[in-house]
Amino acid sequence: MLVPKNGKQESLVNQTEISDPILKQQYICRPSENTCQLEFRPPPPTAVQPLGGTNKIDPAIQCLGTQSIGGVETVGTRETIVIPPGEIGNDSPINTSREFWFSPKLGLNLISVRDDPRFGTQRFELSDIQLGEPDAKLFSPPEDSRIIDLRDPVEAEAPKAQN
Repeated sequence: MLVPKNGKQESLVNQTEISDPILKQQYICRPSENTCQLEFRPPPPTAVQPLGGTNKIDPAIQCLGTQSIGGVETVGTRETIVIPPGEIGNDSPINTSREFWFSPKLGLNLISVRDDPRFGTQRFELSDIQLGEPDAKLFSPPEDSRIIDLRDPVEAEAPKAQN
C-alpha cells in the first residue's frame, strides 16, 4: 500500500508478485491469506504504451539522453500530452507527462515519474540495485503457501521434446 511521505498509515505489503519470463508464469502471493495464485504471464510489450489511451491525443515524445542510476546505464524518455479544452470536460488545456529511465541491460524502468495536475506527481524509483545472480528463493513462493494454479492446462504443459 502506497502511503505519502508524511502519511499517518503504515505501508503494508498486500501482495507480492513473482514473474518468470522464461517459463511465462507469475505467482501472485497474498501473505495475509497464505496463498499464491499461479498464472500464465505473456511476454511484456516491446513498446511503451502512449498516454493517449482511447482518445485521439498523440503524445509528444522527447529523448532525454542517458544517465547512470545505481551503476546501471539508462535511457530517458518523456511523453507529454496536452488535453485540449473541452476534451474531458476541462475549461483549459491540461498538460501531463510521463518520464521513464529504462535500463536495456535489466529490461525495466529504474525511474518512472507521472506528472498530471489531476493526480499530482507520482515518482517510482528502483533503489539498492545489486547486479549478479539473485538467490533462487526470491523467485519461489513461500514454502508454506497454498498454490492455486489458474493457468490454462494447455499453457501449463511443458514443451515436449522432438525426436
